[in-house]
Amino acid sequence: MSVNEKSVRMLWGYAAIVGGVGSLMLAPVLVTIKYMTGWAIIPQPSWVTPFRDGMGSWLQFAPPTQLWTTYGMAYSVALSLMLVGFIGLIIHLRREAGRLPSKGYWLVLAGLCLVLPGDAIHSWTWHRTGLTTPTPGTYPLANTAYAIHMMGMNIVMIGSLMIGIGALPRKATARRLGRSFLLVFPAALLASALLLPTTPSGALWWLSLIMIASGFLLATGRGDRLVASTA
Repeated sequence: MSVNEKSVRMLWGYAAIVGGVGSLMLAPVLVTIKYMTGWAIIPQPSWVTPFRDGMGSWLQFAPPTQLWTTYGMAYSVALSLMLVGFIGLIIHLRREAGRLPSKGYWLVLAGLCLVLPGDAIHSWTWHRTGLTTPTPGTYPLANTAYAIHMMGMNIVMIGSLMIGIGALPRKATARRLGRSFLLVFPAALLASALLLPTTPSGALWWLSLIMIASGFLLATGRGDRLVASTA
């Protein structure tokens, strides 16, 4: 492997790590802000109030609607880095294994490509007319963006299940990373219903962990373990 190839893989790895960590850190922040705007479709989790108090000035420098836009932009950056890291993972797997272990990777990639612009536009426009929930017909751009990012989330879940199911017959312990994709969908359901009821930041928390682990292996030159874990 040339020095340039190693450098590129390190950059993919760092992008995945920073994006995954950023996504995890911003998830509870975005949930808290959403309730601060008056959103009440799902009863507020018990951790939101103490978390908001603990954040202090980080959640007091602007009105809730502006906080949503500001932190939503930060999440878009984190999601962009995760996307870069995931593209790097696909390229790495194809080069090392000669093919992708599962077509599910393409579905996850397609889903993320929908989630990113859909969520970014939704974050910018959701409160433009005072919305606290995506009410059909009130602001078509915000509602359309919301629908696009939700469609993307569904594709990510389907792709993750395909990757995980494809890894099930493999007996080697090193393939645990591939099988961990099976948990993306149930983890998203659990978070969305109970702990982190904000998509996509809450629903992608397990995928964020997978990207951190994958990024670490790429950044530290141990990408061969990724091939073994998903092939």
